[in-house]
Amino acid sequence: MAEFPGRRTHSLQQKQTRLLLMAALPPTLILLITLWFVGASGYLIALTALTLMLFTGYCALTARHQLDYHLTTILNLVESLNQQEFSLRGKLSGQNDTMDTLLAQINQLSETMQHQSLALNQHQYLINTILRNVDVAVLAVNASQQIAFANDGAAALYQMTPDQLQHQSAAALNLLPLINGQNRQVTEWHFPAGQHRYQIIYDHYFELGQQHTLLFITDVSDMLRGETHKAWKNLLRVLSHEINNTLTPVASLSQTLRQLLPETKDDALREVDHGLAMIEERAGNLKQFINSYRQLTQLPEPKLTQTRIDSLIRSVLPLFTDRPITLLTETPIEIQVDPAQLQQLLINTLKNADEAMADKQQPIEINWQQQPGSTTLIITDRGTGITNPDNLFVPFYSTKSGGSGIGLMLCRQIAQNHGGDYTLRDRRDSPGCMATLTLPQ
Repeated sequence: MAEFPGRRTHSLQQKQTRLLLMAALPPTLILLITLWFVGASGYLIALTALTLMLFTGYCALTARHQLDYHLTTILNLVESLNQQEFSLRGKLSGQNDTMDTLLAQINQLSETMQHQSLALNQHQYLINTILRNVDVAVLAVNASQQIAFANDGAAALYQMTPDQLQHQSAAALNLLPLINGQNRQVTEWHFPAGQHRYQIIYDHYFELGQQHTLLFITDVSDMLRGETHKAWKNLLRVLSHEINNTLTPVASLSQTLRQLLPETKDDALREVDHGLAMIEERAGNLKQFINSYRQLTQLPEPKLTQTRIDSLIRSVLPLFTDRPITLLTETPIEIQVDPAQLQQLLINTLKNADEAMADKQQPIEINWQQQPGSTTLIITDRGTGITNPDNLFVPFYSTKSGGSGIGLMLCRQIAQNHGGDYTLRDRRDSPGCMATLTLPQ
């Protein structure tokens, strides 16, 4: 109870004692005056007064003790509720009085809050479990533009722990352009863990009257690549079926017509024979070109075996004896891969690096390293770099004369079938390209 200046305050117990004494005083005075008028002795009057005073004092102390007991009980119960301790219960006297009713209500409130707290803790555990295991980075940014919450997915993007991300500045983490940008956008963004395509979703919520921002970052690179690959597979299947159905009779007819021509030919027949030979040759080349793309749709599942990465690299080096190849490390790292498919990936990558450098004295450099949960293989050249990075992994696209555009797409498909990734980008320290293969440990 608040105290006011110039006004004395009294406890409930003091007020109750005062009222009991005031209630007992009039009848006591009346009794003593009556005894005095009837001529009772002074000793009797004194004894009576002493007896009444003792009895009144006993009644006042007993009432105060009972009130203290009930108030202390209620205070302990309310304090336990305030401290989130819901197991304490008040003992009822069984007299069905007002105090029992009050204790019964407090006990019911404790039981209700205990059930609600248990349900809330279970829901909180469920939410925390989902946030820890969901494949989405979740960050909460408070009104001061600091990280108020980060799950394991967000920590992985920044290669930190969730505790290390707490209270970090959103500006320092380069999150403000995502928060202030278009909602539900898909954008390419660079995080310390790598550069990928992400879907950005954000929403606002209020806590203690202040607006906070909840940010969801989803890596959609694999999903987009999967959808693109699926679309190309369907297109290739239709194209190969239709073109093969057309090319086979064309090649057969051209060969038959050539056989029908006489052995001795004049100029006109020789031109016809030459034209039919060109038709047969081009039909065969086009059929071979289409069949090469069918490798992408018929790539078998990798047969994983424990393989040393350095031994795998050395097994393909004899194919490039006219090009110096430098191994920047000798660390023997064992990985679970399909050796045949990884050899094909290495051959395609080294062949591209070799063809990108006109100077045969320029070396190709190969490095590999192991991080927690993954192994990275890096192949660098000193060529002209990438002329059109947007079409690197597009089928039928090639910057090389006579190229089919299948090499890089096959490399990425092999890497993804192993649960990894394959990227190609320009070098930052010098001219040339850097191919990076990342495989799970």
